Amino acid sequence: MVDDIKQETNLPNVIPIFPLKGVVMFPDTYLPLNIFEPRYLKMIDQAISNKNRLVGMIQPKNSNESDDELSFYGVGCAGKIIKFEETYDNRYLITLKGLSRFNLISEKTNDNNFREANINWKNFNKDLHINVKSTDFSTLKASLKNYFKSKNIRANMDAINTFNDYNFVDQITMICPLANNEKQLLLETTSISKREMLLQTILDSYISEENISDISKH
Repeated sequence: MVDDIKQETNLPNVIPIFPLKGVVMFPDTYLPLNIFEPRYLKMIDQAISNKNRLVGMIQPKNSNESDDELSFYGVGCAGKIIKFEETYDNRYLITLKGLSRFNLISEKTNDNNFREANINWKNFNKDLHINVKSTDFSTLKASLKNYFKSKNIRANMDAINTFNDYNFVDQITMICPLANNEKQLLLETTSISKREMLLQTILDSYISEENISDISKH
């Protein structure tokens, strides 16, 4: 059965964007967000008032710039608000479900002080019609275990070993503390199979660096 969100074909060319360093989202993944800045509260108010309820996640290139001077990577991912909760201290707890990646054409700050972007979806139209194939990702999971060990990250590998979702690679990319540009490169890689190979290479490079470091200490 086709996901209801995937039935969206009339995607808008202008959406609000939420810039966050080190945060990427992929189609068919879930991203929880804690919204507390007044301008982004207004952004969510606007988004949930629209039928599509879309928010675009995108990484700024350089977080050292002032907010007005931020420049952005050329690819982000739009998600639909599927869960919304308002807290007693006037925050919004939302969950986005990734819909499709997009190319950024231009962006501007609107009267409510959050950014809206002109975007193009065509380079990622396959995001709306993903061919789901499950696998055990055994090689990737082995590298992931060694990567966690090299970074002294405690992880429940028994639980991870049970994950066979077709987009396991994307979920790992979202939660692993990879460099921002590495996450962006994975986001911009069109196919899941190519992302798996790239993620495998990135993890193995971290493991190799750690092994070299260990040797040099002895």
